[in-house]
Amino acid sequence: EGEERLHRTAGGAAAAPADGAVREVALRDAGSLALSFRNVLKIDNLVGFERLVKLELDNNIIERIENIGHLTSLETLDLSFNNISRISGLETLTKLTHLSLFNNRLTEVGGLDTLTALEVLSVGNNLIGDLSSVLYLRPFKRLHAVNFAGNPLCQEAEYRPYALAHLPRVKYLDYRMVDEQAVQAAKEQYQDRLQEMQEAEAAEEAAEAERQQRAERAAELAAANVGHVDAFRDEMLAEGGGDVGKLRQHASLLPLAQEFQAALNEAIDEYVAAALEIGGLKREELSTFSEAFGEAKTEGTAEAQRQIAQYRHLVKRAQHDAGASGLTPSQLGAMQEANGALYEALMDMEMSQVERYGETIGAFESAYEELSKRLQETGSTFFNRARELEGAFTQKLEAAASELAEEEAAREAGSAEDEAVPEAVRTLLGDRETLTNALTQAHDTRVAQLDAREDEARAREVAALKGTIERLQADEYGRNRGAVVEIWNLVHVEHKNELLELGAPAHAEVA
Repeated sequence: EGEERLHRTAGGAAAAPADGAVREVALRDAGSLALSFRNVLKIDNLVGFERLVKLELDNNIIERIENIGHLTSLETLDLSFNNISRISGLETLTKLTHLSLFNNRLTEVGGLDTLTALEVLSVGNNLIGDLSSVLYLRPFKRLHAVNFAGNPLCQEAEYRPYALAHLPRVKYLDYRMVDEQAVQAAKEQYQDRLQEMQEAEAAEEAAEAERQQRAERAAELAAANVGHVDAFRDEMLAEGGGDVGKLRQHASLLPLAQEFQAALNEAIDEYVAAALEIGGLKREELSTFSEAFGEAKTEGTAEAQRQIAQYRHLVKRAQHDAGASGLTPSQLGAMQEANGALYEALMDMEMSQVERYGETIGAFESAYEELSKRLQETGSTFFNRARELEGAFTQKLEAAASELAEEEAAREAGSAEDEAVPEAVRTLLGDRETLTNALTQAHDTRVAQLDAREDEARAREVAALKGTIERLQADEYGRNRGAVVEIWNLVHVEHKNELLELGAPAHAEVA
């Protein structure tokens, strides 16, 4: 099972061994494959070799790297001594550590961006003539051995110091161990350019670390069903457009906005902390369930195997007693009865397992649902608090706006000093009705946003709970159906056929 005959090479030509026989290759299990010196023109016919760790296709006439993207377990790939002019088709081979493209027709190094595990690279004896191919390898942090020997760029006096300066992690260059004094001299030669590169790389690393941190936070919040909080925060703290946006530009209102922002951030942080804690408890509950479920399966399997082993022992003893003449009808009938008893025992055990698993899932569902309710209550408390904060902020904003309107009226009457207030704000303050309507509308909009976000959070949590339980139930249903089919095939197919081979036709069918 799982074996196929390899009739052709990776290039599609006949692939007979030296003795003329056709070898069988267990494709699933092959870890290494050598197809050197086979006049392979096109890489093909490697479906089924997904576990390959090492592939040798050197000394052929291959012109293009193709049809190996599925070999994602590859660690070593030898494509030396071919006719390849461009590096491509390696994007998915992220486990690759050793790659040889020695003696091909490459004019540049590229197409390796995803191969971050690369340690050894040989591109010697090609047509590479530009130092940009050296610089391309700088980001590969695990690369410690590189070979460019035999390329036109190696004829340049600048080549070796340039490589030593720009590839600081490389310990072997063109078959020679790197000399630390030469490296230091090369770095001094290119120190200005290197300093610029190092600063740019440090900035990029910091930016990447920040992106990674944000991604991890987003994933953590989403898992705890609070992935909406950042968008919610932005919505609530946005100044908004229209008249209210103009009003909030007034310097005297900034402290109110800052106070609201601080209070809202505090409420959000408390909500997130509580949600993450509950999320951790949910993960623990799921882990405990998985362990209990696994133990139950192990126990059930062990008992089933014990019952089957007892039956196998009976069969062997009957064969021994019968000798070469085979089982007598009475012996065969007894064994068929034993086989039928085995079927009943296994089915009874499976039914017991179904009940046990059902109870385990039920207990998990109760505990998990309780945690889900806690999270929903926590969300409800938070959104109520956010509404209170929004209401208080609106009241303070209205009061402050009323004072500003009175000051504006006094200024127009000439009884107050003129202040540097934007004309759009001044116009709004002079129209009390428009001002009041704008503040009311802004408040209503924010409350509507709050309500919508709360409904979304509740719906997501309900859906997540339902999905988790349904997935576990579906897994158990699939396990049960598989077990029933397995028992039926074992008893009514394998054992029945075995018994028919051991004696005369059965006098009675297995129930």
